[in-house]
Amino acid sequence: MYYRTRKNAKGETRFEVVEKYKDPLTGKWRNATVTYSNDTSRSRKDAERRLIDKIDKLVNRLEYQFNPQKIKTFGQLKQNWLETWSVSVKPQTVKREAFVLKRLGDIIGDDFLLESITPLLMKRCLSTYAERYDSSQSTLVHIKSTCNKIFNHGIMYNIIPYSPMSVVKVDVSLDKKRMAKKKHEAKFLEVHELSVFFDALSRRRNPNYYDLAIVLLCSGLRIGEAAFTREDFNPDTGVLTIDKSLQYHDLKVADFYFDTTKTINADREVALPKVACEAILRAIKRSDEFDKYALENPAKSFSHTESIFRTEYGSPITSHSFREVLARVEQELVETCEEKYGFKWTKHVTPHSFRHMHITYL
Repeated sequence: MYYRTRKNAKGETRFEVVEKYKDPLTGKWRNATVTYSNDTSRSRKDAERRLIDKIDKLVNRLEYQFNPQKIKTFGQLKQNWLETWSVSVKPQTVKREAFVLKRLGDIIGDDFLLESITPLLMKRCLSTYAERYDSSQSTLVHIKSTCNKIFNHGIMYNIIPYSPMSVVKVDVSLDKKRMAKKKHEAKFLEVHELSVFFDALSRRRNPNYYDLAIVLLCSGLRIGEAAFTREDFNPDTGVLTIDKSLQYHDLKVADFYFDTTKTINADREVALPKVACEAILRAIKRSDEFDKYALENPAKSFSHTESIFRTEYGSPITSHSFREVLARVEQELVETCEEKYGFKWTKHVTPHSFRHMHITYL
């Protein structure tokens, strides 16, 4: 370890403490440096401690890449899996998983030794998670799946000999099972309910939502895929090419962008029925009319987009904007359905409901 003095471009003096370390991957010697501002005994000692910590982190991070014996805790295994897995999925998926892992880390300590984690411990951790967050059946199944991936990653790379999740089952109370079933059924519309829902949706101020719902029902598209452009639709053949998906989570409208579809298998060509083709053509006509109006009456609130299905302000329809309209339709039906149509409205439609109904009806 040695010290040196440097001057930056502004002529300011800075002090550095330097130490060599051997790169565990290449065997070559490299320099690590820590900078400090005051040339006092206390500052030098503090810089030395920070330099030692820095070298430890550098060496350990490199060794974690190839030496399974260095991964000894749940936190280290979790992070190693996350870094490997995250390159194969969308950023939003990584963000959602990171949230789950953070919660999970409050129950399964990152400092838990892998050799001490047993099936009984994991079972208890899942139960604690369910009690603390009042988790639904689907949430617990998702968390169990994530734990399976983490420990299977450990098995694959010889970090652990077996998965403590191999015999763990998700136990859910009957009440929660009934609730999950009821929630699932609420998102599915019977034929008479579907007719009533579309009738109410057709009376909304922006007819694009009505036409979008028709296309979603007839195609099974995800809402991000439904932001397709006119270049994706062939009106002569009625074929819609799906090879991209709109990314809009936590973004301003000006920052929306297209990315690849959710999975490789999601790239496809969809042959649409006549009713869906007509809905798209109506939306294209309205889009052209809006662009003309926005050009003649410019406003900061107006947006230009290549997507066919657009809000009243010209931005692509997203899950958020669609849910708002669906919620208003639902509220109207809760208040008027029995009087107008002879039955109570008990359903809860989401943008993804149309994808499930497409599979059932078509």
